[in-house]
Amino acid sequence: MRIALLCISPLQHDSRVLRHAALLAHAGHDVRIFAQAPLPAAPPTPVTVLPGPGSDTRVRLGMVLRQAPASLLPISADLLYWGSATRLAARRDLLRFAPDLVIANDWRALPIADAARRGCNARIIYDSHEFASEEFADSWRWRLLARRHVVRIEERYIREADAVVTVSDGIADALAARYGLARPTVISNTPAWQETAFRPTGDPITVLYHGAIVPRRGLEILIESVAYWPEAYRLLIRGPAQGGYDQHLRALAGGLGARIAFEPAVPPDRVVPAAAQADIGIFLLSNSTTHARFAMPNKIFEYIQAGLMVISSDLPEIRRVVEAAGCGLLLDEDTPRTIAARLAGLDRARIDACKRAALLRARDLNFEAEGGKLLTLVAKLARAGTA
Repeated sequence: MRIALLCISPLQHDSRVLRHAALLAHAGHDVRIFAQAPLPAAPPTPVTVLPGPGSDTRVRLGMVLRQAPASLLPISADLLYWGSATRLAARRDLLRFAPDLVIANDWRALPIADAARRGCNARIIYDSHEFASEEFADSWRWRLLARRHVVRIEERYIREADAVVTVSDGIADALAARYGLARPTVISNTPAWQETAFRPTGDPITVLYHGAIVPRRGLEILIESVAYWPEAYRLLIRGPAQGGYDQHLRALAGGLGARIAFEPAVPPDRVVPAAAQADIGIFLLSNSTTHARFAMPNKIFEYIQAGLMVISSDLPEIRRVVEAAGCGLLLDEDTPRTIAARLAGLDRARIDACKRAALLRARDLNFEAEGGKLLTLVAKLARAGTA
């Protein structure tokens, strides 16, 4: 099959799209990715580079002009969606490729995939990485300016998809209930299996956050908490920064000296080996929205694959994984002093026990197990297409 993976975002750190592309190409399909720069150094398949979104100011202006009108007139979303050079170029290039199957990553890709359905009879898999209708529900600006547009687009096109997949059981149940769908297939955001040796807890004890350095990830709280941590601990923040937000965080961390370090992102295939040099992987997310309660971020699986103890906000999907693995602890509240108190209550023996438990669970929580679900689904659609 000719398969297009369509994501209206930068490809460089989109490990899910890269894993899916590599898997499908290895299975013998003709695969092309359509995405924005920057790209990884060695993409697993050919890539058609889409125009970028431009400056942060242009992005915000585009949201106001294209999305806000739907708050008053929902039907306007269908027309204004196409007021974007990126989306018009993606539609043009996708139709030239003439795919048999389009995997549309997140709601922004759905109308473009539908154009391929109408233009060349392509089948569609909608891969919902987030619960789009609630993704930024904790922001009044997003609720006022963007939510109705997002809901309208997803609601209009999700039923045109031949199959829907997502990243967690919670999102699968929510999508099925909201749109009256058969329950989507869950393909967890697990990394490819990489053998990781147990590494005893270091000195100092390194607490790692890796992932996008953006608001609403609890990073201000995490930095503030370091002042209360026992002397044995240090914090490492590693990942791609957006909109200069890392400069804000560096200013917050200024008085703590060497106890906090910032590092740039590493390529997706180096995320787990780099993480394995730490001791504890941490993730904070306020349990204030439906979307947050369904969150099952890839970093949790990456921490486990790297053999780290996991400390996380107490969210249902994450709780299920961490408790089943016995590899960490959950925070009853995300405050600086609570985080510090939980760290103070640990010793190296407890951290090492959690690290060993993570490595044991990693043998099952990997993409070799999850990727088979995607191959099965693609084969089913291929058979239906030739029937």
